[in-house]
Amino acid sequence: MFKMLVPILMAGTALYAAETEPMAAVCDQLLAALEQETASLTKMQAADDVPAALEELRDSLQKLEALMAVDAKELWTYIDNTTGAKQPLVDELERLALQFARVQKAAFFNNAELKSLLAPQVLEQPKTHRSKREKLHEIDHDE
Repeated sequence: MFKMLVPILMAGTALYAAETEPMAAVCDQLLAALEQETASLTKMQAADDVPAALEELRDSLQKLEALMAVDAKELWTYIDNTTGAKQPLVDELERLALQFARVQKAAFFNNAELKSLLAPQVLEQPKTHRSKREKLHEIDHDE
């Protein structure tokens, strides 16, 4: 009897925590959107596969964009301070980075829409590059 009760109580506690902690739901949505993006890119093995997977890719990118409305500092605080929250995200980001590299190496399968959709995540933007250099400069000269 007790063996059955413990998992039920633990599951109930996890559900309660997810309901009372809005960042838990956001973290779950972030992971799900990243997994969806990885899956859609994984389906793209040749140029013929791209059109069928683009809709799923667009959907995952829209979900990720919707999450940008969340306070990033609050989300990262939650991820950094919640046991078990960070590692699944890191693992998925590693899988996603491998897919980015593969698709980029394949020259986006000569698909302009795919390249356009992934450009903000894959291609170095001059403004972003300048911002990174400025941050590095601040760090190097910060004494």
